[in-house]
Amino acid sequence: MKSKKLLFLFCIVILIVGIVVFIRMDDKKTTKNQDLETSSSQSSDNFDKSKVIDYSNETEVSFSYEEVTIPMEEIEKYREEIEKAGFDSTLFTDQEIQTMQAKIKKSGQTISQYINSLPDKVIDEKEIEKAREELRAANIDPDKIYNNELVDMIKQTKKENKSIVDIAKENKHEN
Repeated sequence: MKSKKLLFLFCIVILIVGIVVFIRMDDKKTTKNQDLETSSSQSSDNFDKSKVIDYSNETEVSFSYEEVTIPMEEIEKYREEIEKAGFDSTLFTDQEIQTMQAKIKKSGQTISQYINSLPDKVIDEKEIEKAREELRAANIDPDKIYNNELVDMIKQTKKENKSIVDIAKENKHEN
């Protein structure tokens, strides 16, 4: 009988120890989860709206491209014809060449006539050299300006009706 009582007490002690261990492990898990929640809420506070840079007053530029539906071989053919007409074909995107093809077919113009009707695309070597001379005369070194940048500046002069020197000064190309 004593052995049965002793066995019964031993089982109860083991059961109590098991319950205590289980409760402590559960508390550790709860504490760990609370720590994770706290740290994740702190990290989400780092992205709080008040700490994010506000770009809402910046001007957005969006580009929309129409799908190019003509074959690449035809685009290359048009690029060759543009070059033969004495213009730089790299000034035109594939979308612009597609538009050019449609307008030329509609109007019956030649490629040269069409390009000459585009004031911002007609920039040849003579015009670039003339712009370089004007810059030299104003003591601005044109050799410090890349060709594509100079072409953009010439386009800007046509749009804004300003001199190349004024545009260069605005773009901080002064010596």
